[in-house]
Formats: sequence, structure tokens, C-alpha cells
Amino acid sequence: MHVEQVAEGLGAGPCPVLGARGAEGRGETETAVRRRMGLAAPVGPGTACGHKRAPRSTARPTPSGGPHPCFPAPGPSRRLPSPASYLREPTQLPRCFTSTAGGMAGVEQHEGTIQVQGQSLFFREAHPGSGQATRFSVLLLHGIRFSSETWQNLGTLHRLAQAGYWAVAIDLPGLGRSKEATAPAPVGELVPSSFLATVVDALDMGAPVVISPSLSGMYSLPFLVAPGSQIRGYVPVAPICTDKINAADYARVKTSVLIVYGDQDPMGQTSFEHLKQLPNHRVLVMEGAGHPCYLDKPKEWHTGLLDFLQELA
Repeated sequence: MHVEQVAEGLGAGPCPVLGARGAEGRGETETAVRRRMGLAAPVGPGTACGHKRAPRSTARPTPSGGPHPCFPAPGPSRRLPSPASYLREPTQLPRCFTSTAGGMAGVEQHEGTIQVQGQSLFFREAHPGSGQATRFSVLLLHGIRFSSETWQNLGTLHRLAQAGYWAVAIDLPGLGRSKEATAPAPVGELVPSSFLATVVDALDMGAPVVISPSLSGMYSLPFLVAPGSQIRGYVPVAPICTDKINAADYARVKTSVLIVYGDQDPMGQTSFEHLKQLPNHRVLVMEGAGHPCYLDKPKEWHTGLLDFLQELA
């Protein structure tokens, strides 16, 4: 048994080892056994077998910007440039904090806006701290009842950054903190691929992995199937509009795809029937999860996502 495990079970009472021997082995009291062995007499609470126990600290380091989850960080490789500061509105000061919790490499988070087709879109980003290399970029979209804040609160942005990725979550037009922007198409209609291409260019993300739940399918699917589209990987989470892409367009996609949905979500099963036409796909079905399956099963979501990204490196 580990020493700390033994110490954890000791309190103010008789020593478990010496007391047992005194009572059962020699018929001696614990005090007599201690005298014979040259040990001090037992003392009061907070000690174990006469030795003071160090107090346990329950304090956790908290970054100046606020608390956040702590996750392990794999080793870095290649460094990508951070989004250019000129992309942000002059009045939108970026918010940043650095975490060194648990002795792990720091994570920096910022907020800002970009101009896309004449409209301002809000974004949040997280990336490895200063001096840490970045693998590649991940663009996170969202559903109609959610926003970029969902990925922040869930810990996905932070976890991706600690794993070495540059993660950017945007608020889609008309939603979240992009409410003033007008959507380029009605809900349920495909948005021209040029819209998301402009977002990626404005953020200078290169070829990102795109995470696309629910409503955001109307934005991501045209971008995925567009000829020559710069996309490293695709993670659809029960997206809409899958029936609006024809079989030939699905078949031409060579991008690696992780199809994710909850087994309690009828929309997830419906979208899968179309997405399975993608030639290079794998599937993650979350048992007991509904439409926003990443909220129902966050641990399973993060594990599956990070495993998929690791294979793309």
C-alpha cells in the first residue's frame, strides 16, 4: 500500500499496526509497545502514529481571467501564426488570460470581431500560450439555440488549445453576439461556400477542421463539397441540410470526416443516412444522448474529437 494511502486512514486513535500487535500478539497495550520500540506516545488529532500530518491544500490555481477546466496537453509540433490583430475592431479590446494550472503549458484566450462580407461577426479563440507550438486550426460553429459561448462553457476551446490546437468559435449571423448581422440565407437553405471561405480567410486559419452541429450545416456543407475547398477535416454533429447535397458531391469529398450524433436524436440518424455517402468517414454514436450530444456526454465528446484530430496530424 502506498504511504500516502496509509497516512490518509490514520487519525487521533490508536495506531492500526502497533495497536493490533499489542492487543493480539503480546497482550501489551499500545503505549507499552511504543515504549519497547522507542516510539513517542500517541498524540492528539491531526497526527498518525505520533507523526504530524501535513495539511492538505485544496486551493487550485485560477487564471486572472476566471476559472476554467484543466486538461493535459500533448507535446507541440508546428507553430501557426495567431490571428492578425488588425482583424479586430479598434473598440473591441481582446480579453486574454493565461493558465498554468497543474504545471501544464499555458492557454491564451481572446475575443474579437472580423468583417465578413461587410458585416461584423464575433469570435472567441484559444491557443497554446507564448512559446508553445500549435498543430493546426479548428473552427467551431454552433446550432440555432447556441453560440460560441457554448464551446467556451463546455471547455472545448480550452481543451483543444491545451492539446496543441488553435481553436476559433464564431457566432453565426443573427445569433449570439453577431445578432446585428444578417444571415446570408434563410434557415434551412444552403449558404454559398464563399461565406465560410471568407470567414476562414479573415481569421487566417489556413485549412481548418470544421466542427458543425445542427443549424450550422447550412454553412458547412457547401464549404465541404466546394471544389478545391481548403478543409483539413470535418466533424458534423447532426447537421441540417444533409439532404440538399447530392450523392455525386458527397462521393467527391476526400476529407476525413467524423460523424457524431446521439442515439436519442432522430435528426442525427436522418443526417447520418446522407453523410454516410462520404467515402472517408467514421462514426461516433453517443448512447443516451440527444440532439446536442456534446452537452449530454462531454467526456465522450472530447475524447472522440481529440482522437480524431490526433489522427489528422
